[in-house]
Amino acid sequence: HTRSSLVCGLGDVYKRQVFPDTALKVSEVLLQQEQSGALADITSQEQFADKVGDLMRQYSGDGHLNLALIAEQGGVSHRLKETEERKINNFAFEQARILPGNIGYLKLHKFWQAEEAHKVGHGALVFLSHSDHIVIDLRHSGGGSPQLVQYLISHFVPEGIVLWDLLDRNGKSTEQIRSLAVPDSELLKTKPLYILQGEELVSAGEFFSYTLQQLGRAVVIGETSAGLAHYTGAAQVNDWLFVRIPMYRPVNPVTGTNFEGVGVQPNITVSSEMALYTALRLANKGS
Repeated sequence: HTRSSLVCGLGDVYKRQVFPDTALKVSEVLLQQEQSGALADITSQEQFADKVGDLMRQYSGDGHLNLALIAEQGGVSHRLKETEERKINNFAFEQARILPGNIGYLKLHKFWQAEEAHKVGHGALVFLSHSDHIVIDLRHSGGGSPQLVQYLISHFVPEGIVLWDLLDRNGKSTEQIRSLAVPDSELLKTKPLYILQGEELVSAGEFFSYTLQQLGRAVVIGETSAGLAHYTGAAQVNDWLFVRIPMYRPVNPVTGTNFEGVGVQPNITVSSEMALYTALRLANKGS
């Protein structure tokens, strides 16, 4: 009885998802699974989060969807708790250096939601602004903050350009995200820009490469990314469980769509291992 009411409660919470039809379908599937006894072997909270979470991802086709334990995550939040050192240290900015041929290179593992991350990113880009070409390496990057994406993109494009629109579950525009005024970024606005990506690049990292690619501002090199485009929110289900679900759909003004389910297609497709070599070869040819 307790599991049945939990499944019903989860179904109700999930109905806030950005696509009403998908929300309804997944809610119905959960009830069918419970009624058929398919969830009867679940004996712990961890098992429930894992098994039902897998089931919901399978039927929604949404890689962002995630069932999580409140105690394990330290509260209800759309942000994943990081354990990897490279995604924690220095707000995930690992390297800013000048490579041979005066090529600026920035390696980033996550887009942190923190004012300090803005400062570190700005400092790194200003440091690289006297190079002839810039390479931004997102091959091992996760997701993160759309605000940091917006801010970093603003270093490379004029102020006031529409980067994407945010639509709610009714298809109504709730916000228009535009490029910002950034000091000390004039030199960066004309530098040839290359973005490296791998197949595991998700969410915020994909926003960065997709938006600059569609503006004709960057050449994307590497593999097709994972394809997780939606803005995620968190909703509490009960006193120990919450769900991360897509709540807003971003739309690119150039394409009229986004990269959900299809990923960001590179301009130059090579293996992740060959992406940096390819960018350096292109930059040296263009010097």
